[in-house]
Amino acid sequence: MVLISTMERFLFLTAFAILPTICASATVYYVDGSNGNDLNRGDSIQNAFASIKACVDALNGPGDECHIRAGRYHQPVFQISGKQGSQSQPIVIRGYQDEAPVIDGTIPLAPKAGWKLDPKTGIFSAKIDQDVWQLFVDDEMMTNARWPNALWSDKTVFLNKYWAKSHKSSKRGKMVDSGQKDLAGSGINAEGAMAILNIGSFNTFTTAVKRHSPGQNFFTYDDKFGDIKFKPDHNQYFLEDKLDFLDNAGEWFYDKGSKKVYVKTLDGMSPEGRIRGKVQTYAFIITKCKHVHFKQMTFFGTTLKARPTRKWDVIEGLHFDTINFKFPSYSMRMLGLTNPPLCTVIEASRGKSFQLINSTFFGSDGMALRYSGKGVLLQNNLFEYNDWSVAIMTHKSGGFGTVISNGYEDKFIRNTLRFNGAGSGFRPSGRDPIVKLNHVHHQCWGMLQHDGAGVQFQIDAQTNAVSQQNWVHSSPKYGLRFDGQPPRVGRYGTMKENVVWKCGGIMVKGDYHKVLNNLAFEKRNEKSGDRQGDGCALCVLKFVRSNPTEINRNSEVVKNAADVANGGKRKRPRGIYRLAGKTVKFNSIGEVRPEVMDADNLDFRPRNGSAYVEHQAGPYLYNPQGKYYWIPGRQLYKASTPVPPDGSKTVKTDRDAVMWLNAYGVSTHHVYFGTNKANVAEATSKSSEHQAKITDDGNVYYLTKNLQSGITYYWRVDAEMEEQIIYRGDVWSFQTA
Repeated sequence: MVLISTMERFLFLTAFAILPTICASATVYYVDGSNGNDLNRGDSIQNAFASIKACVDALNGPGDECHIRAGRYHQPVFQISGKQGSQSQPIVIRGYQDEAPVIDGTIPLAPKAGWKLDPKTGIFSAKIDQDVWQLFVDDEMMTNARWPNALWSDKTVFLNKYWAKSHKSSKRGKMVDSGQKDLAGSGINAEGAMAILNIGSFNTFTTAVKRHSPGQNFFTYDDKFGDIKFKPDHNQYFLEDKLDFLDNAGEWFYDKGSKKVYVKTLDGMSPEGRIRGKVQTYAFIITKCKHVHFKQMTFFGTTLKARPTRKWDVIEGLHFDTINFKFPSYSMRMLGLTNPPLCTVIEASRGKSFQLINSTFFGSDGMALRYSGKGVLLQNNLFEYNDWSVAIMTHKSGGFGTVISNGYEDKFIRNTLRFNGAGSGFRPSGRDPIVKLNHVHHQCWGMLQHDGAGVQFQIDAQTNAVSQQNWVHSSPKYGLRFDGQPPRVGRYGTMKENVVWKCGGIMVKGDYHKVLNNLAFEKRNEKSGDRQGDGCALCVLKFVRSNPTEINRNSEVVKNAADVANGGKRKRPRGIYRLAGKTVKFNSIGEVRPEVMDADNLDFRPRNGSAYVEHQAGPYLYNPQGKYYWIPGRQLYKASTPVPPDGSKTVKTDRDAVMWLNAYGVSTHHVYFGTNKANVAEATSKSSEHQAKITDDGNVYYLTKNLQSGITYYWRVDAEMEEQIIYRGDVWSFQTA
């Protein structure tokens, strides 16, 4: 038996997932950045090319492949165009064997005169040869010099308490500071700085400060943003990109005129030999391609754009598998440009599709991904710590988010979105989307924008929409939302079997909707949301504010469970409407915790004898011997998402089982359990800690003994990919209350 205990790769087993069968006439080409040469034929590892471009240029037809050795590859942006694979014989561009090459949009900064330290400020400076607009030290992003101070390194950039606030006397074109951060008392000269202005609810803009003098509590800017929703006392802002603001370790500044870069490193040490600057927006421009697969590579400080350049160009059948987008997008604010960051774009031709599988988006400034197509599949991806400026527009719009679809018939399945800054997580726009088994939490957790939702269904996207078996929680925004403004509303959408808690709840506007078997509780009141449901976790509205158009007349609201549920506020006579709908029955409304096993520890199974069992309410049916407990979100190469969560100290002694999210593509798991951490960590299938072999996709282990109060228990779940190959799991723990 082979035990694999350390793997920093995303999903090792996907190295075997899409390997096509090479036809006899197909050729595999190789790239080796260290030992290759573009004058080679590239048809063997000994005869490898040096550049990815040379390898891609050599790909001629179906079945051809380009295998890239590990290493950092920085080269000018180039087009991947006219590559025509087939569905059975795709063209493949991928990492070599189990290696993950880095497509690098940054360059090392090695100034001829070296780095000069100012001992008074701790700032290092040097003159460089090429403009850069993002900086990294040891691959950690430095923060643009800013006021008020906030850093990427500690993620305070995601929190609105580090933004300055607008006074109610602010006007369009004039920002008056509230005094909370005290612009006047700061002594800074903001004139010429870049201002990031959240002045339109879910609309945030970048502009230059026109006029400001030290000691003033206001500054002026060009107002060119259209008819925005301007509420002065709700607005907020921060300033950046002046040397005057560089006073915090982890910040940097670049003077485009003198070509001098300034940086205050986190450790106070010289950046020499470990500093890089972004010089590239896109590494690959993909057009006129069919059935091209990209696999097992990292984009660092750069990204890709796939888009038809003309109406008759065709992009279809693209497949992206195990791609790590790390800091893929960044604005050029440091260079004085106010345009939003250019994000990752994948646009299939009209009526065509693509797939994005097992990939990650981390650290994007602005939205992580914008895409379009018919029946696009996004599955098993992670979107984490994206969009801390939320400055992703130039004029009034309906708002954006972390992932924006302009397609239809989307399949957004088993993705995880967490700790992103934008008001909305996933926003489908076209009809017939399927949004299933996603785990969305801490979306806009720092309240950088007003309004929004974990998943925000636009009006057209509600037609035949299915939102099923998602967990959405821990956010100041709505969890799931069918939005609209009567008389223009969506219809015929379904929300079923979702769990939504510690957020704005489930908001349903429109008509002919089906709201079935959801669990919603612990609504977190929004200071800036609709505030129409009077604290309801499940809100199926009868009216939208004072709008006289009745909605949800023909909706079905059946077998849901919630602590508070209603149809919104009623002004005359003052009160609360009941849940709206033509069919409203078998719903269980009241305190949730006594009805489920352990809501605080992600166990939403109904307790024996609860009202949920009687009404068959909620997303989990009562089954005391059930072998499967659905857990949403991205699957890893090993077992993950333990239930109860790792480190919990509130587990009840009457707990009867532990659950977990199975490893990707694995149906057999081994469970180890005990009270000695070292023994559980070292246990094998022959140890007494080995409790069970769980097969057939099961993910529930029923405890054989009652838990004792005040004891810490340790457990581990190993994934058996195939006979004799085991992926060792982490050692988890919980303590009984």
